[in-house]
Amino acid sequence: MLEIQDLGLQPYSEIWALQKSTLEQRAAGQIPDQLLLTEHPPVYTLGRRFQPENLLDPGDVPVIAIERGGDITFHEPGQLVVYPIFLLTDQRRDLRGFLNGLEQVLINTLAEFGFTAERDSRNTGVWIQGFKVASIGIAVRRWVTWHGLALNINNDLALTQNIRPCGFDAVLMRSLQQLKGEALDIAKIKQVLIEQIYHWWQPK
Repeated sequence: MLEIQDLGLQPYSEIWALQKSTLEQRAAGQIPDQLLLTEHPPVYTLGRRFQPENLLDPGDVPVIAIERGGDITFHEPGQLVVYPIFLLTDQRRDLRGFLNGLEQVLINTLAEFGFTAERDSRNTGVWIQGFKVASIGIAVRRWVTWHGLALNINNDLALTQNIRPCGFDAVLMRSLQQLKGEALDIAKIKQVLIEQIYHWWQPK
């Protein structure tokens, strides 16, 4: 069973706290797997592999060090952020496989909207025409996943100018709106993404 929580625009700190409490409940077997969907006001987050030289000038934007893997990334309105709080049962305790699954979910979702997306074998995430459109970074505690993925849909990527996102030059980042030349319906993308996650994650 998978429960969906569509939370709208929420401060990062509040959803971070919600992830922690949800994780503990899931690890204790009190709730089924949870999928949290949200957008965040502007924020930079620092993963466990953060390199200080990749934070150029945060200005007035909050900077938060968190537990996920990876380097620095950003969140802003117009970017869909998805947090799978999933229990990795014995047959699913393969973290590389889990990351690959999230990438495939994104690739399948984007195909429904006319985009040909792909992996980069050297870097976690999803790319279109050589530009990165989605970042993925997770953590695992008591075999429950948290943190997750961020898909650039209609955001303007202004926050990338002050960092080297995931260690890359900011010019490699794009939103779907920038690639297509028009805004996309986030609600429709969200629904297809949920369907793809159901198809991937639910027991066969």
